[in-house]
Amino acid sequence: MDYQYKSINRGEHSIFGQIRKQGVEPENHVFVFNLRSYDRLNKTPAMKKMEDESGVTYQEVQRAQAEEIMSSGVHGGAESSSSDEGESEDDEKEHYSSRKKKFEARRAAAGLRNDQVISEDSVAKNAMLGEKKVSEEKWDENDLEQEKANWVQEELYVHGKLGYHDSELTIIMEDTESLPSMMDGREYQAGHHAATLRRMLWREHLGLLPAQPLDASEDPNAQPPDVCPNHWHEGDEWDKLVTDPLCDDVWNLWTQQATTNTEVFRHLFHADPDDNIRTFEDYQNFLPRNDMKQGHLYNKYMPDEEVKRALDKIRGHLVWMPLHFLENAEMAEKGLAVNYYTESIYT
Repeated sequence: MDYQYKSINRGEHSIFGQIRKQGVEPENHVFVFNLRSYDRLNKTPAMKKMEDESGVTYQEVQRAQAEEIMSSGVHGGAESSSSDEGESEDDEKEHYSSRKKKFEARRAAAGLRNDQVISEDSVAKNAMLGEKKVSEEKWDENDLEQEKANWVQEELYVHGKLGYHDSELTIIMEDTESLPSMMDGREYQAGHHAATLRRMLWREHLGLLPAQPLDASEDPNAQPPDVCPNHWHEGDEWDKLVTDPLCDDVWNLWTQQATTNTEVFRHLFHADPDDNIRTFEDYQNFLPRNDMKQGHLYNKYMPDEEVKRALDKIRGHLVWMPLHFLENAEMAEKGLAVNYYTESIYT
């Protein structure tokens, strides 16, 4: 993280430093954003009872679902250095699958079908297009305090695949197909792949795409490219909005939503990094105290309905990158691999 800031805006060799050398104030022209999301842990009294009676935790059930959907991602790639490693991965997958079946059997024995479960396993989708508001989500009304304790937030990351370090590789592509588009209010021929990818990413960041279900069997974008072309919602209302990347309407929506999201995450969760943290003393004062957990609601006495109304305002995942975070502190101390305050968050 120290080197990220040194690359972006700290020191004469940073991007901002090089721009200032040319007599231009970079903060008037260069803007940096992060991605952040929220969710609610589905830890209801009914769920706790099923855990106790089955001897299987809900986290194990989620792990089994992850194994089914993206086993190569869970294990860091499908290739193994030895057959023994492959066998151990298969054993682990079978273990979690067996635990999931036991949990589901206990649910069935209790007379609960999936369509009878009161609360959703995840409400992260509510920040996306066409989904209900957080305030409309069901929960066990007898335990609203537990619901508050189950709200969490996390910064979103894009990781390179272990072993190949694809985050350090570069692919240069030249589109052979063009797409009629717009650039700064003028007609423009864009590369088809680059333009459609950018539009989809921007819509996702802004919450202008439908949420993706775990079961992607009907999703054309989850199919191999030789089966069907990607579906990028060509020509709909929101595709037209993000067609021109230099359009004032897009910029205004982008910055306004990033500001709203940033303020809600700060107010509810004290999400960090944050621009209010300039020193490690600030950091210590910003973090939760006593029995409050990092990443959970900062004020456990806030009324449940107030929490939900605030979360209703979050759309997509955009937040402003806190460019002033720890700017008055040495983030990477000599001789120390990590700093005490950041160890639990950034490692």
